[in-house]
Amino acid sequence: MKETISNNEKSLNILNKLILNGFYDGNISPNRIELNRKYGLFNSGGNHRIIGILNSENKFELDFDFKKSMKVPVKIAMGIGIIFSIVSLVKGKWFLAIPFFIVPFLITFIDFKLKRKKEIDLLTSKYLELYKSEYEF
Repeated sequence: MKETISNNEKSLNILNKLILNGFYDGNISPNRIELNRKYGLFNSGGNHRIIGILNSENKFELDFDFKKSMKVPVKIAMGIGIIFSIVSLVKGKWFLAIPFFIVPFLITFIDFKLKRKKEIDLLTSKYLELYKSEYEF
């Protein structure tokens, strides 16, 4: 199940307040949102971003992705790992593929999935917290 945020004036106001209050950096446009969580006062660190793309039901579907600066190095590292694994498997040294590709790939994949869930849950909880404080009396 994908998490969604409605595309209405209240939602855009709440998302804007998340950025203005310093929880996130990012852009809000009519058909797309892109948010990077701030980790400290001057640090907008992290190599991931939350993106929301408007769907046919007029809701933003939230997804998690690497920042643009990280996409290329991750793809290059995975390509090198795949090529190295294939070459070592062809040469009969299958034990080299396990520590140099399979284990790091699984660690990266599991870490990405866990961070995805954590970051989207954090965004939705901050969003709901601001929504309740603003619009529910």
